[in-house]
Amino acid sequence: MKKIIFFNTGWMDFYKGLSEDKLQGGGKYVKVHGDGGETFNFKPFRAKMYGYVMPMRGGAIRLERLGATRVTTELSDTTVVWTATHPNGGGTYIVGWYLFATVYRFSQSFSVSKANRPKEVRADYHASALESDVCLLAKDARTFRVPRREKGAMGQSNVWYADRKADFVDEVLEYIKPYTESGHPLKLKTSSGVKRAHQVDVLKRMEVETKAVERVANHYIALGYEVVSVEKDNVGWDLTASLGKGTLHLEVKGLSGSVLDFEITPNEFRSLQFNKENYRVCVVTDALNAANLSVFSYSEETDFWSDESENVLKFEERIGARAFVK
Repeated sequence: MKKIIFFNTGWMDFYKGLSEDKLQGGGKYVKVHGDGGETFNFKPFRAKMYGYVMPMRGGAIRLERLGATRVTTELSDTTVVWTATHPNGGGTYIVGWYLFATVYRFSQSFSVSKANRPKEVRADYHASALESDVCLLAKDARTFRVPRREKGAMGQSNVWYADRKADFVDEVLEYIKPYTESGHPLKLKTSSGVKRAHQVDVLKRMEVETKAVERVANHYIALGYEVVSVEKDNVGWDLTASLGKGTLHLEVKGLSGSVLDFEITPNEFRSLQFNKENYRVCVVTDALNAANLSVFSYSEETDFWSDESENVLKFEERIGARAFVK
């Protein structure tokens, strides 16, 4: 059976530090200090990731639960699944994973000299993996719920071995399989310094818009959302996506080229400003071919609209607004 372990931490968008993010949940220490060791769990250092979790009462990771001996201090080729409690709707969800990771019985410290450490202050770590074997899900893609408060499920401890939930483990492995086969999801390559060409072919523009809406709708449906078109209702967005008690307003922008530069109507801009938390600007570039998707969401901490690749939208307000990646 494949070695797999679940580490539960606080919720962040990027896990790359607090300068442009916020740690929500994570226990008493986070409430007191506003920070935690998991803050940098997905920030690479020398092409590797180092992940922190707080074991029960600061104890050790019981590697023997994963098939190791009681004297084993580290275990390689392990899948580490990171989970967190959703800050708004509640419930524990998978936020990402390390593949082919090394898990350590006791917390580890960086052995490099102080001069060679990352600029940010990092905590100790309990797992490490190559950056290429790591995936952090975009926040809208965090829809796989982890069972709690039932026999054999994740309990109060932040470390869960799932050795009594074989069926659930199989579901998780099947869930992450498409990501491991196709690479990190939703990666977007952008161009800069290229003049935007206005799409004068009306029929082609309509085809681009249709393909873009299909791309966005299928993306959210695949994530488990129920998607309804409101394009003809003039509400300030194109699609409404619902999951449980949560609802997202999806404004779709289809582009035939690769440059992130587009217009937002006055109605769309008002809706964007009025309901920032649940509004998404979904941009599909090269819509008739590769159909690359980037989803921009608002962060109250930074006052930025950014996507999963950390591109930031800038708005030039006119009668409506022009949006582009700087």
